[in-house]
Amino acid sequence: KSETLRKKLNIPLNCKVALVISDMTEKHEMVHILRAFQRVAVKKPNTKLIVVGSGPYFKPIEFEMLNLALSSKVQFVGNIPPYEIPDYIDLADVYINLSNAMGFEENTFEAMAQQKVIIGSEVSALANIIENTKDGFLIRPADSNSLCELMIDIFSQDHNYRQIGENARRKVLSLFDLRSEEQSVG
Repeated sequence: KSETLRKKLNIPLNCKVALVISDMTEKHEMVHILRAFQRVAVKKPNTKLIVVGSGPYFKPIEFEMLNLALSSKVQFVGNIPPYEIPDYIDLADVYINLSNAMGFEENTFEAMAQQKVIIGSEVSALANIIENTKDGFLIRPADSNSLCELMIDIFSQDHNYRQIGENARRKVLSLFDLRSEEQSVG
């Protein structure tokens, strides 16, 4: 399905993609991501940022994107049905979740299962799941410099990050392995 989606979104085959899924209830989180991505797009012109979701701060976030001259690099796709999320994740090279939400994000687990490189917030519940630099990356949500440098490095040397995606998959499979839970309970 991702090839059909790639064509629908007009994303070239050799394009590197970062994905964010946001409810846009926090403006600053997305603004930091957009500012980081602006510098990524200058150094790596063959990149795109896909933003799934909408919310109360959609218009100010969209305005910030336009002010940063990113209209050709960032695609807002709005809300999509949950069953389509895995296809969007499949397109991505990097999955970014800098939300400070207290709960766990099932989309992050899906991205881990698909061996994507995860960039998460060190002040969220993800910090209890992701081991920094082993099965993902944890940064401060407002640290757009670190986010920018990390994305540029991942997009430049993706072969160096494959092991992190594989580790993320192993981690999420071990977390949700019902057989090992049955053995420890039984």
